[in-house]
Amino acid sequence: MLNPLPQGCTRIRNLYQGAEAIVDLCEWMGTRVVVKTRIRKGYRVRELDDSIRKSRTLREASLLNSAKKAGVETPFIYHVNPVEGWIIMSYVEGESLRRLQYSSIFPNLINRLGIIVGRLHSAGIVHGDLTPANVILSDDRLILIDFGLGEYSNEVEKKAEDIYTLISSLAPLSNYDTLVKLFLEGYRSSTGESAIKIEERVKEISKRGRYVEKELRR
Repeated sequence: MLNPLPQGCTRIRNLYQGAEAIVDLCEWMGTRVVVKTRIRKGYRVRELDDSIRKSRTLREASLLNSAKKAGVETPFIYHVNPVEGWIIMSYVEGESLRRLQYSSIFPNLINRLGIIVGRLHSAGIVHGDLTPANVILSDDRLILIDFGLGEYSNEVEKKAEDIYTLISSLAPLSNYDTLVKLFLEGYRSSTGESAIKIEERVKEISKRGRYVEKELRR
């Protein structure tokens, strides 16, 4: 059974379905839009589930707007219904960085992404799922999408976890070291001295990760 959509929305196709949300490409008022619907959790008490879905829907919408104010391009929000768990936002046409990771322009894009993430963190915003799949190249603009796991935080640990998530996603690539260097150069250029502590924490997280992997192999 398909998930219900806001009145006036016609589903074109499903774009993504995860544990927390369903994302559909729709037509709404003659415009192509993305409708993100937070999934109801039947195992939770209804009142608690409604409260969680409402707060997370509002938080994501707030993060998208705050990121835009910080100079980070994000989808434009048309409508939010926290009771139903809906966010209607602009459809961003383009290619995800994940699809471009083997292209010649990818290193430059990663450097630009470092600058953008630096702006985001400087504004006290953590993305929460910072991977190439959540960055869209559209007409030479880099647009960050899916702030569903994001939060407001100035904690060094949270920002370092954001960066660690990204560089971990780059690990399979043959030019990994170069890409990490380019990302961090961009990041430093928009965060200044605060980048030092965050980079140090990224190294600590990396060491912890390797230790856990080693223990799991025993």
